[in-house]
Amino acid sequence: MANPLPNEKELYEQIKNEGIAIEPGIWDLIYHRVGDDISAINLLCQYYLFSKESIPIAEAEKILTYTRDIKDVVNKITAVSKENFPFPQFKNNLPLHPIIREMFTHYVGNDTYAINLMVQDSIDPLDPRPIPLETTQKIIGRIRTTKEFIERLRQATLVDNINT
Repeated sequence: MANPLPNEKELYEQIKNEGIAIEPGIWDLIYHRVGDDISAINLLCQYYLFSKESIPIAEAEKILTYTRDIKDVVNKITAVSKENFPFPQFKNNLPLHPIIREMFTHYVGNDTYAINLMVQDSIDPLDPRPIPLETTQKIIGRIRTTKEFIERLRQATLVDNINT
């Protein structure tokens, strides 16, 4: 639910016209590191929403761990420098194209940040309380739009799609 970039349509058109791609191995990294954490947050939230229960503080802290991991991976794969990059097998495919970095940071970064804020508000040490159902629904909405963005970007930048 990050606000769409004002020039999103043009960015996707530029990706298509210039053949901007993300190497499949980097997509695997994104799916395994970011996608798995997104799925874990989604499953946790769906469980409590289905049960019509607030998310307990201990479970909310797990969400924060997942969002920290997502943020860490986003920061690493969108870095401009290859120095200290923890995935040496992908150094030849980095840095990512500036358009990809901008979009990835905007959509995944902003939605992850929003989830983090919602959760931190609930587990504030001065006033800790379970995450209420309406906040859980908002988190699920952020997860959904993040997953949708990742899929749109994958379709637009997959090497096989660019070469055909």
